[in-house]
Amino acid sequence: MPVPQGSGVINRKSARQAVYEEVCDWIITGVLEPGEKILDSELGEYFHVSRTPVREALQQLQSQKLVLVMPGRATVVALLDPMDIEQCYKPLAELQALAAELACGKLTQEDFFELECALRDAKAAGEKDDAAAVMACDERFHEMIVQAAGNAYVTEFSGTLMLHIRRIKYHYFHLPAMRQASASQHADILTALRAHDAALAKQRMREHWLRAMRGCLNETIAYLGQNEA
Repeated sequence: MPVPQGSGVINRKSARQAVYEEVCDWIITGVLEPGEKILDSELGEYFHVSRTPVREALQQLQSQKLVLVMPGRATVVALLDPMDIEQCYKPLAELQALAAELACGKLTQEDFFELECALRDAKAAGEKDDAAAVMACDERFHEMIVQAAGNAYVTEFSGTLMLHIRRIKYHYFHLPAMRQASASQHADILTALRAHDAALAKQRMREHWLRAMRGCLNETIAYLGQNEA
């Protein structure tokens, strides 16, 4: 298992939560690839903790379908399945569309300034070909709209789905065409929000996520095909 060099430092949070957050990040960013075995002994050594918090963290990751835990055998990183992409993106598209509709009229001038900053920062990161930074700006843009919507359930369920979508996006957001399309769509969403056009903001947000879904599907199918070749 390719655990990063060095050792993990745990402070202020429970051992289980610290292990969970770090391993979750490794899975999302591809440090641990689909199908990779995860050894609790190595994780325990890396984080300087017993196997109990490691196993609890892996159980949490299993509940989120990020790993497969097979009793008596091995724990492995869940594979990327094209079917999962549709099952994640379609409900998220509806949740995000609802968030845009609810946020319309609630966003302040300060909110609009922050949304514009996110778009500018994404553009600057794209010019440096920094896909990770572009993705962080992308998430910042959407999180601000979700927060402005003021619906705790939309926030919670969007966050859960974003765990999987963040992982998927890391496999395709390196493509400049994908990033450019996303930036253009974000600008269109922001225009609708500024115009206080809730119906248009909702429509554009839904279309944005469904287009991203189609792009991810195409890239994931190509990725899986290369690995099988």
